[in-house]
This record gives sequence, C-alpha cells and structure tokens, in this order.
Amino acid sequence: MRILQSHADFIEFEPTQKEISLAEDIERKKYRYDDVVVLFISVEEGDNESVGKKAIDDVKEFLGKVKEKRIIIYPFAHLSRDLAKPSDALKIVKEMESYAKKLKIETYRAPFGWTKSLTIKTKGHPLAETAKIYTPEENGKVETKKHVLRKTKLPKMKEEILSENDHRVIGKQLDLYSFHEVGSGMVFWHNKGWLIRNLLIDFWRKEHKKRGYQEINTPIILDRNLWEISGHWDHFRENMFFTHVEDRDFALKPMNCPGAILVFKNTSRSYKELPLRLAELGLVHRNELSGVLSGLFRVRALTQDDAHIFVTQDQLVDEIDNVVDMIDYFYKTFGFEYYVELSTKPKKAMGSKEIWDNAESALKKALGKKKLKFKINPGEGAFYGPKIDFHIKDSLGRTWQCATVQVDFMMPERFDLNYVGEDGKNHTPVIVHRVIYGSLERFIGILVEHYQGKFPTWLAPIQVSVLSISNENLEYAKSVEKELSDNGFRVVGDYESNTIEYKIRNSQLQKIVYSVVTGKKEETNKTIAVRSRDGKVKYGAKLEDFVKQLKDEINQFK
Repeated sequence: MRILQSHADFIEFEPTQKEISLAEDIERKKYRYDDVVVLFISVEEGDNESVGKKAIDDVKEFLGKVKEKRIIIYPFAHLSRDLAKPSDALKIVKEMESYAKKLKIETYRAPFGWTKSLTIKTKGHPLAETAKIYTPEENGKVETKKHVLRKTKLPKMKEEILSENDHRVIGKQLDLYSFHEVGSGMVFWHNKGWLIRNLLIDFWRKEHKKRGYQEINTPIILDRNLWEISGHWDHFRENMFFTHVEDRDFALKPMNCPGAILVFKNTSRSYKELPLRLAELGLVHRNELSGVLSGLFRVRALTQDDAHIFVTQDQLVDEIDNVVDMIDYFYKTFGFEYYVELSTKPKKAMGSKEIWDNAESALKKALGKKKLKFKINPGEGAFYGPKIDFHIKDSLGRTWQCATVQVDFMMPERFDLNYVGEDGKNHTPVIVHRVIYGSLERFIGILVEHYQGKFPTWLAPIQVSVLSISNENLEYAKSVEKELSDNGFRVVGDYESNTIEYKIRNSQLQKIVYSVVTGKKEETNKTIAVRSRDGKVKYGAKLEDFVKQLKDEINQFK
C-alpha cells in the first residue's frame, strides 16, 4: 500500500465522474474538511487487512503529535502502477475506515471509483507531507518504509520498486537524464537525453514549417491580471506557482495560451492572414503534489508543444481536419496506434450552452469527415472549450492520453480579439488549441518504455560504436569512426584494452543500433564487420555500403 499523508489546513473536493462500475453512490456536491490529516491511498496487489490497520495505527500516533483529531481517507490510484483489483481495494479501504472509527478517530472518506476535482492546502511544518509504503510479509507482519517529502535525500525505496522496463531505470542505464530532490518534479537532462529531445524538436519544427506554422516564444512569468482575464485565476489557480515583485502579483505560466493571444493581438489582423498558426515549445509549470511526481510522467516543469490557430468560423472544421492529419502522421512515425475521445462541457465552464454546442459540433463534423470512431467523454472538456483527446497505445499494451485539439470561442471574447473581415468590419476569430507530443518530457518517457531504450536509428543518441579488436588495428578503427562521423552519424569508438566480447556486450547494454568491429582481417581487406542490436552479424561489409544503409534508414523519416 502506498500512502501520501498530508497534514492540511483544508481539503476540498467534488466528485465529477464515475470511473468504474464499482464507484460508490454519493451526492455530487463540494465537500470540505478543515484541519485534517489526509491519507491519499493506493491499495496494491497483495495488500491485506493488516496493512490497512498498520497504516491507521501510524496515523493515530501522528494525530497525537500534531494535536489533530480528524482524518480523511482519500482513494488515489495515481500513486501506484501495481494496483489491486477494485473490489479488493474497496474492501480494504472500508476496513481501514471501520478500524479508524473503532480507535475513536473522527474519520471521513472520499468516494471510491470517482474522478474528483481537488484543492488542498498543506501546512508548512517539516512533517506535513510524508510518503509511506506498507508491505505485507510472509510472517504476517507489515514492513513500513517512510519518507518525509521535505527532506533533501532521495529515499532508497524508490529505486527498489522500479521494474527494469521503467523509463527511470532505462534512463539511468543509458545516461539520458536524472532526478534530484533539490529540483523535485523537474528533469536534469544529460547529453544523450537532451540529444533525443532535440531530435524530436527538429522533427517537430520541420513538420510544422511544412504546414505553415510560425514559431513563437513567450515569457514564463506573467502578471496576475492576464490570468484573471484568461480565466486561469478562477479555474486553475490551485495548480499555479506565484511570485510578487514591486507590489505586483505574477504567476509562472501553467499554459501558453495567453502569451500566444497577446502575439496575435499585438497588431491589427486581416482575414487574409487566417488561419494564423502560432506554434510554441513553451515551458510551463504546474504545482503538483510532491507525492504524485513520477519521473518524466508527472513533473512540475514541462515543455508543451503548443499551437494556437486563429481561424474564421468558416475555416474551423477544415483546420481541425488538418490538425488531425498531422497528429496521425506523427503517431504513425513512432509506431503508435490510437483511439479518440470527444470531451464535452465540464461543470465549471465559461460560456453559454449555445457556444459550447457550436464548438462540440465543429469537432464532431471534423471527426465525421475523417471517418474516425470516437467515444464521448462527458464533462471532461477544458473550462474554455470542448476537445478531442488522442490516446496512444504503446508496445506494452498501455494507453496514454497525449495529443489534444480544443475549440475555444471564449478567450477571443475575453481578450477582445478581432480581425478585419472581407466586408471591412471587425469579426472575432475562433482559437484552436492543440498539442501533439503533449508534454515533451512525458512523451519521451513514453518513448523510452515503448522502445525499451532501443530507439530507431534516426532517434538513437548513439547510432554506431566502432570496436577495435587490438591496438594493432587502432588507426584503421579510428579512420572508420572518422568516416562515419564525417557522414553525419552519431558514433563513438571503444579502443580500451578489453576483449572484443566485452566491448560488444557493453555496446549492446547501451542499446547502440550497430557495432562495427575492426580487426586485422578487416584492415587487410578494407572492410568492416557489422553487428546489429539484435545480434545479427554481417562480415566483410564495405564501409560505403554501410554508410548508404544508414542514410536510407534515417532518410525514411525526413
């Protein structure tokens, strides 16, 4: 069992949508509890009643220390990737609630099986936020691992629970990136990981240029007034970071939309400029709970591959079509299948029913033109407009929501945007918000696990390793490396005094696409032996033929 324990000034939540058939019946209203210890709980495979009781015993002891009397048990599946069956989890959650009440603890519980909107204010003392893992042992005892999240040392338990397929494990093995508590929720990119990131950006830029996008960049800290106009202050404030300078309130941007809108508004616009496609690789920040941060998948600082497309109403459906085509091209390039959902008006939304109906209708028409099957996801749209979500399926059979296309009639009105129409009068544009990668960090995490570190040739941080059999062939090996490097390939040489078997093994562990072996025979015949990542070997290959092969493999993505 995984628990994020938070000593809070208050917690406020509202059930919004049933997620599973076992979801409990509950009144859909806003619930609030003040001065409470919150137990965010993920029940895992193998957990039992003893695990739950141990957790409650611990929280009772904690209540005495902080002089509180109430707890709320909050089912929170996001803490784990090894969840128990819903029926087993619900049983344990109920047993915990019952046991807590027997111990005379004032106990409340959030509903099981629901998506919930959530606001929480955690207290500022050192023990206010703690992560715990409870593991049942064969002798019936319960092992507890505890970590105070405000300390600066990473807990060893985090590495113990990661599988070999986890992107954090592969990232460390291949030296791609790292994570440090001094910058929790933020990525420390190493050279090879940064190279992959830049290759994805290069591909992104090339495809956007083909399709008539202009790339922009906007500041990451903007005045509070801007966020009030956009609606983020009312609808997204709990997820934002703030600062105060010279008697003015500022926020780190959680989204790129207002910046792009100001670029549009900076000059008068004509209908002849539309569609105006403004793309931005924008750095945004989200104030995520520390207990739910998870490698590249859940971060506080992320780069969104945003675009904001300003269109007339007549252009709207065709432009959505163009975006869908682009998303399809990107995902097929990476070998992803996908399915589509249409998310409609949430309870907390800006704008009238008529505006939302028009926006939803445009998305449905675009999907209809593409003959794409889709599922309605009621109430899950953005607060300013409905959206199409693309869920990709990776090589491990898991699905991820990445790309999204949103139609927005509201922000153009709130920011008083206009363009001069063919009739010479001012008209209000519609904004299409869209991302393809989504979060660049998260997409890279998905790719690492999708490929299991075995990136295709064009994306691999190292494409070729040149391995010398002995020092006698060192100069020939270095000449092969230079020739490959001069042809633009990412290549390294391993000329250490180790056996060739050791060098090949090391190259395979680093998941390098090709290992080129050079020995006395190869030098004499001016050839190379090429070993692929899957162990296939071609002896007596000509270097020029290998260069052509590599270029062909890479050029199919250009």
